[in-house]
Amino acid sequence: MVRGRLPLVVRRALAEPLLLAAAFGSILLATTAISALLLHAGSATQAGVRRALETAPLAATATVVTSSVTAGDFAAADRAVRAGIAHAHGEVPVRVTVRVESASYALKEDDRGGQPVLTRFAAYEGLDGQADLVSGRWPTEGTAVALSEPAARAMGVSTGDEFTVVGRLDGKSVRVRVAGVFRLRDPDDPRWKGEELLRYGTQTGDFTSRGPLVVPAGAFLGRFATGVSARWLAEPDLRRLSSDRLRPFSASVAAVSADVRSGCPRCTVTETLSGTLLRLDRGALVARSTMLVPVLQLLVLSAYALALTARLLAEHRRMETALLRSRGGGSPRLAAMAAGEALLIALPCAPVAPFLAPVLLRLMSAFPWIEATGVAPPRAPDGATFAVAAAVALACAAMLAAPPLLAARRTYVEEQAVLGRADRPGLVQRAGADVALLVLAALAVWRLRAQDAPEVTRLGGELGLDPLVGAGPALALLCGGMAALRLVPAVARVAERATRRRPGFGPAVAARQVSRRPARYSGPALLLTMATAIGVLSLTTAATWRGAQEDRAVHLAGAALRVSALPGDDARTFTTLPGVAAAVPAHRATVVANGADATLIAADAAHLSRVLLLRPDLSELSPATLTSRIAGSAGQPLPVVVTPGLADTTRITAGTVAIPIRVVGVVTAMPGTPEGTPALLADLAALRGQGAQGADWPVTEWWLAAGGNDTTPAATALARRDVVDVATLTAGHRDDPTAAGLQGALLLGFAAALAFAVLGFLVNAAVSARERRSEFAVLGALGVSFRQTLGLLAAEQSFVVGLSLAGGVALAVAVSAAVVPPMVTAGYATGGGLPVLLHVPWLQVAALAVAVLAVLLVIVAGLARSLHRREPAAVLRAGEAS
Repeated sequence: MVRGRLPLVVRRALAEPLLLAAAFGSILLATTAISALLLHAGSATQAGVRRALETAPLAATATVVTSSVTAGDFAAADRAVRAGIAHAHGEVPVRVTVRVESASYALKEDDRGGQPVLTRFAAYEGLDGQADLVSGRWPTEGTAVALSEPAARAMGVSTGDEFTVVGRLDGKSVRVRVAGVFRLRDPDDPRWKGEELLRYGTQTGDFTSRGPLVVPAGAFLGRFATGVSARWLAEPDLRRLSSDRLRPFSASVAAVSADVRSGCPRCTVTETLSGTLLRLDRGALVARSTMLVPVLQLLVLSAYALALTARLLAEHRRMETALLRSRGGGSPRLAAMAAGEALLIALPCAPVAPFLAPVLLRLMSAFPWIEATGVAPPRAPDGATFAVAAAVALACAAMLAAPPLLAARRTYVEEQAVLGRADRPGLVQRAGADVALLVLAALAVWRLRAQDAPEVTRLGGELGLDPLVGAGPALALLCGGMAALRLVPAVARVAERATRRRPGFGPAVAARQVSRRPARYSGPALLLTMATAIGVLSLTTAATWRGAQEDRAVHLAGAALRVSALPGDDARTFTTLPGVAAAVPAHRATVVANGADATLIAADAAHLSRVLLLRPDLSELSPATLTSRIAGSAGQPLPVVVTPGLADTTRITAGTVAIPIRVVGVVTAMPGTPEGTPALLADLAALRGQGAQGADWPVTEWWLAAGGNDTTPAATALARRDVVDVATLTAGHRDDPTAAGLQGALLLGFAAALAFAVLGFLVNAAVSARERRSEFAVLGALGVSFRQTLGLLAAEQSFVVGLSLAGGVALAVAVSAAVVPPMVTAGYATGGGLPVLLHVPWLQVAALAVAVLAVLLVIVAGLARSLHRREPAAVLRAGEAS
């Protein structure tokens, strides 16, 4: 009674609980997975930007302003600089410190034959927070000074000593007293870049300078403000800057020069923050676009899964629809019924999916490699998530309603005629759309391989996603899956001929069934092929990304451990440490080659091959061969191994010293340097043997090899030293939020693809079995056993499962080779780095195939048991009655 009062649309839906439950499950899975993927992409990108800003070096974020000032105009210049910097940085907090330095003074006692040793007075704002007193106190009056520990040692003075300096410009003598000696906490801190005198206490050029003599700012301006150079350093606090503010803030910071110079025309402004923010913005865009690749793949798969369910529903109802039409049901009425039913199923998913998405993300974050990144899944959905879920649900409703609307055009007689004909190729194949899809997929893959990142510059110079490039993997998978449809009839005909004259009930009947109605099996075959391909592609992309991260870390390290050299270090200092197998001294310097800066690494060639970590594909020669070639002899050009851009170089310049070189080998990227850096590798002894006057080639670092690649004991022993540890670098790259974001997106896409495959296979098998109840009833009446029924169904489904698994794996490997390396390269948002190597995790692929096969065999076994248990006589009588 209650059911009879329900609207026709609801009663019609309740009449097909299996198919409509499958449609609801598909729509809910699609809306939840896509909402979760988009939420995850946003949170991972934000976390990646936040970590990049927190760890960005000062050289990439600071603004430096320099100017010559006098005691009279310093205050005005200082106010103008600070106001200009504050205006350019807007709401972002920024700390500004200033250093002022006087003209040169001569140390009177060290005047040696007209070549005096020079010094300078200086005042540093905030120096007491960056240095520790070794003795004495910070100066408070004009004649009291503080010296760095290296400067006091070089000048031979200590706290309490007095000496006289003479101004080089005015000739006035000044008697000063050392009030204290300090030590910089970190001489290598980027804020001291260009402050070699402060860092080392001695600076050598045309003259030797020692110092500086640090005095209070007030005393400096009152007594030593002659020929003054001022340097302001602005350090912004970027920890609260969100990813959507990167580009606007970059534009604001780029105007800092104009803001400062409006009040200080003599000032020179150097800022790197705007470029850093643009690179981060581009990186965030690329990260989001890379994480959208699984979304697009899932959209294609869910669309096809839903289309397959809708087609099954339309086929099951085509006689009912034809009868309704023959009894006066017009197209508007039938369309309204189909649309109402689709909305009845799809709309409840829109408000439910956004609340399920965070739950799904919290489950995913339990995986160790994602939890280690600190990417916190959102606790609640936002407005955008509800909008996405609603859009996906409406699109699914439209797809669910489309097949019934198309089927409504046939009359009852036409439907009866269709029932008597064998399956024909689908409309998509007859129209040749798969060929057009092939062209579109090829274009998308070509675009992805031809550019550094899936982005385009829109009108107005604004960056945006290139939808064609981002959809490349999904289009390629769909194209390959459509091509696989061509194989089902061909393989079925071959199998039919092979089993026709052989004994055995199941294989022969199954081959005949598939050969006669291939379209019935093509749909599930395509769904399972694409799901398998997406799963394998996800595994391959994740493995390739992890491999690329490890390769980047190993390349940047250059050796298992790199340690900055200290006075007194020798090989025994390190070979006695636990786990250290070899130690090689090296000198690192910046030289000029072909008019540009390049990194020179000179190491002991006799033992370098024992510690050098060089990926085999980066050079045609082995490390042992390369290092043997750089061992040179006196009087000859220095033999070097170079990166490709320096292959034609014949001379380098170190400071003012020109050194002839001879290229003996080329590597794609030089270990121990950042990716894309021009670099040269030489033998330290050969470099010293050049005998260049005035050149000094001290050991600046030690390269260590760790036994068994375990660096933990040695790194622990060197905890107080400046150490580059390959294990720490690898962990840092692996735990990068952006990298883990992609892996999390791939994990979600992979799980959703398998769920779609199993759901689609289960629904198709159940519907097919229901339609063939009478057929199996006849077989049961003829004495066919359960074992034979299972064999028949297993043989039939082997066409779907076997072709799909094999085709899906082959398709994924082919697509991976074409799109994964460029996609991973684009994901770094950098050019000129290490070539990305494709990693196919065959053990995981095999485990995936076995797991899918086991699940599908369980479904087939359950289906066979259900069909065999039915009473043949009852089924046949029901068919006669109908």
